[in-house]
Amino acid sequence: MKTDVVAAKKIFGIFLGMMLMVLTAPEVLAVGFESGENVIISNDVDDDIYVVAGHAQVDGNVDGDVYVAGGQVVINGNVRDDLVVTGGRVTVSGNISGDVRVIGGQVLLFGYVGDDIVTAGGQIDVGRNAKVGGSLVGAAGILTVEGEIAEDMRGIFGVLILNGSVHGDVIVTVENDFMISPSARINGNLNYSAILEADVPAGVVQGKISFNEFERASLLEDITFFLVVQKLFSFLAALVLLALVSAFMPKMVTRAALLARTQLLKSFGVGLLTLAGSFIAAMILIITVIGVPIAMIILGMLIVVFFFTKVFVAAWLSAYIFDYRKKISRIKLFGMLVLGLLIYYIVGLIPYYAGLIVSIVFFITGVGSMALLKIEYWKFLRAKGKL
Repeated sequence: MKTDVVAAKKIFGIFLGMMLMVLTAPEVLAVGFESGENVIISNDVDDDIYVVAGHAQVDGNVDGDVYVAGGQVVINGNVRDDLVVTGGRVTVSGNISGDVRVIGGQVLLFGYVGDDIVTAGGQIDVGRNAKVGGSLVGAAGILTVEGEIAEDMRGIFGVLILNGSVHGDVIVTVENDFMISPSARINGNLNYSAILEADVPAGVVQGKISFNEFERASLLEDITFFLVVQKLFSFLAALVLLALVSAFMPKMVTRAALLARTQLLKSFGVGLLTLAGSFIAAMILIITVIGVPIAMIILGMLIVVFFFTKVFVAAWLSAYIFDYRKKISRIKLFGMLVLGLLIYYIVGLIPYYAGLIVSIVFFITGVGSMALLKIEYWKFLRAKGKL
């Protein structure tokens, strides 16, 4: 089991490096930044691009790197260098010449990847026509591989379904089911750790097969470690949003912090009504069948709200320590938001459900501050006669 934990730490180290690369990239202040609720890039771009959006879609070819944070992310165009994505649902159909680094609730990969894929998510699917020129390193609840991986496959998975081919070694830890179809191919060795031994069809593995059985007690220790890693992944992803919001939307986040700070009960109430009303409306629309498309839009917006609320909660909590009414540089704002985010995550670690309850209250208040900010903006437009 020590080797499995070491493997997990290696995966975490790769993601840590990935996130630090995004946070420290000096080009983030360049002209290739797009933000909004719905961002679609149709034209070809001869530089790196950075996108923060509820729905982000890249249809044009990009002669550089692509960095995206959003609720739903679709990459249809080709990318000459690396693709780095944090999203709720991520679909990559284009060809990526460099590395792909993705964190998402659901990750779908259908194109060609020239180098490695490093990914973490609830569900990860490598499509039948997908080809990976390097290795696949990941952590997921469910990983399905239908395509081709030129080098190794390594990671930690709840369920692993292998129907495609891996030309190198497969070194994995599987908590539940490990299913290998007769059509699958592993040209190297298969080294896996699991509670139960998998049924490996004859002729699938060209090298050696090594099975490491672990006990449930050891598994619980590893699951605790994996939960900590998941928290760290979530925190690092939130840092990406904090960096982008601090750089490009400082006035919006500081105003939202002041609204929540001065109108706390109202923020909580509005947040509760917003979440409950949106969910109930979506369920009613689904029942009517005709309203299903609108319901999907509402639920998609709720996913976006879920990702961005942490930023507003961090701003609100830090408003009790710092004075947002003063002029603040973007770098200082980022540091203040990081402190607020740390408080939010530390409170969430309080045992006996107390941390969970307080985190939910914080989350609802953050949603309320976002809604109040939107209401304030609508009132401003109406006063100007533009609405």
